[in-house]
Amino acid sequence: MEKKSRVLVVGGTGYIGRRLVRASLAEGHPTFVLMRPEIGLDIDKLQMLLSFKAQGARLLEASLDDHAGLIAAVKQVDVVISAMSGVHFRSHNLLLQHKLVEAIKEAGNVKRFIPSEFGMDPSRMQHALDPGRVTFDEKMELRRAIEEADIPHTYISANCFAGYFCPNLCQLGTLLPPKDKVHVYGDGNVKVIFVDEDDVATYTIRSIDDPRTLNKTIYLRPQDNILTQNEVIAKWETLSGKVLEKIQIPGDEFLASIKDMDFASQVGVGHFYHIFYEGCLTNFDIGEDGAEATLLYPEVGYTRMDEYMKRSQTCLAVSHQQPLAESMEKKGRVLIVGGTGFMGRRLVRASLAHGHPTFVLMRPEIGLDIDKLQMLLSFKAQGAGLLEASFDNHAGLVAAVMQVDVVISAMSGAHILQLQEKLVEAIKEAGNVKRFIPSEFGTDPSRMGHALAPGRVTFDEKMELRRAIEEANIPHTYISANCFAAYFCPNLCQLGTLSPPKEKVRIYGDGNVKVIFVDEDDVATYTIKSIDDPRTLNKTIYLRPKDNILSQNELIAKWEMLSGNILEKIYIPADDFLASMKDKDLFHQVAVGHFYHIFYEGCLTNFDIGEDGAEATLLYPEVEYTHAKNLQPRHRLPATS
Repeated sequence: MEKKSRVLVVGGTGYIGRRLVRASLAEGHPTFVLMRPEIGLDIDKLQMLLSFKAQGARLLEASLDDHAGLIAAVKQVDVVISAMSGVHFRSHNLLLQHKLVEAIKEAGNVKRFIPSEFGMDPSRMQHALDPGRVTFDEKMELRRAIEEADIPHTYISANCFAGYFCPNLCQLGTLLPPKDKVHVYGDGNVKVIFVDEDDVATYTIRSIDDPRTLNKTIYLRPQDNILTQNEVIAKWETLSGKVLEKIQIPGDEFLASIKDMDFASQVGVGHFYHIFYEGCLTNFDIGEDGAEATLLYPEVGYTRMDEYMKRSQTCLAVSHQQPLAESMEKKGRVLIVGGTGFMGRRLVRASLAHGHPTFVLMRPEIGLDIDKLQMLLSFKAQGAGLLEASFDNHAGLVAAVMQVDVVISAMSGAHILQLQEKLVEAIKEAGNVKRFIPSEFGTDPSRMGHALAPGRVTFDEKMELRRAIEEANIPHTYISANCFAAYFCPNLCQLGTLSPPKEKVRIYGDGNVKVIFVDEDDVATYTIKSIDDPRTLNKTIYLRPKDNILSQNELIAKWEMLSGNILEKIYIPADDFLASMKDKDLFHQVAVGHFYHIFYEGCLTNFDIGEDGAEATLLYPEVEYTHAKNLQPRHRLPATS
């Protein structure tokens, strides 16, 4: 068998990047993913990197700001594929690729570089409208740098990603399908090209060792997916059995809508104008400097939009209350609010695994968050129902709550108190909920009245919500899950990072204060176990798995044994640690306060559980929780592969 090129994917945790990693592995390429130290506290990216490693990929650590480190990474591979984001409503990093080009140029070993394009061909967009033309100008600037450096390359023009254009019938500003009315651009008869994102990755990986694609632009034009907007709408109407009212928007009116929009929306309007009014994806023939992917690789069975839309339509259908199957009558119907979050997704899986009829709240405010939408689709495919409701629509929220027996909130982020208060009002009015679990899952706020500002706001808000729950006589359970393992174990409890230290480790005080670490999947399991249990009604459930009650010193010792590397210990007195708050941003000050209470005061373990609480591992001894000795190997991230 001919040797496969070694592939490095940069931006591998992104929307298209993760698909490129999977496709490269599936095609048998030795696959590497760049792991940037700037990952910070992005737990989802870190866990995706761990999943890549479990699938056979290797991780190369390098920062785009470390030229020598970037060169060292590039020298280990034959092909570099950049999938760094270039869309203005997510993150826009196209010009950072110049640092990658410089590293590839100096390394001198790369046989093929594919920069991050994957959309319209920028060489054909010189006439593009401002401000959206900046995207094409930046891509062309990068192309010039690549070609001036004589770097072998392939450009990928993938046209419209299906996930962003098909389920929503090409509606601007949303990913969800319209319910009654659909906006049609012009007469709706301009031809557009829609491509499944997994197919984009497959064709890209096919091209990297192909001499026919060297220094050319590869256009993805699957014949059955070249459709007008009217044709897309017609397919949806056939699938849904519902005819939508069509509102045609003339070109000048569409462009006029750009006024008073934010920058990202203005970019979107310009791009939509070129696609749906001018037909920029299909109004030219491919010349000698290009090739068409489906002709080069006819063996690839690409996804037809009929199939894609059928899958999307089925998954996005809103659930309605149905009679429960006889075998499930005794299981409470569960609604997860915040189901796409770090904890929420685990609660959805645990609820389904325990046989509960499970529903996930789908909020219209999802906007253009494609990752959340696709997670919701995956929940539906696993058997969950989707209930659509907005926190700004009290009646809709009440209607959703009335379909279930148990509501679990796993919301996080800003305005969580106000949003959960709206949920409490809906539960109160509905009057049918047998158990509500608010979003806590950490330190017991009732024991944190002494907490330092500004971090105490977290506990104060949770207590304010508890009072609202109890005043409304809502049956409840509070979950105190202590320290999530993924945030505290791999990094040996280091503040501000999720990656393990390489040479030195900071120890809080003497490092002997006992802390409790719990695997996040176990948190979800114990939570779901508690919802139908009368022993947990109106109580706080503490997760204290005995083998996971460890000091920071004990955690470090386990890591050193696993890694074979002895770290230098730097002990931080309490006064010095608190002084580090000075001149830091609010987030850092909050974190310092919380760490102080956990690692200096021992707030997780310095009390006995009273009659108003119970301990989860004693209630459910049949649950085989993940032991600390198994947490670290699973989360272990080598600095280099």
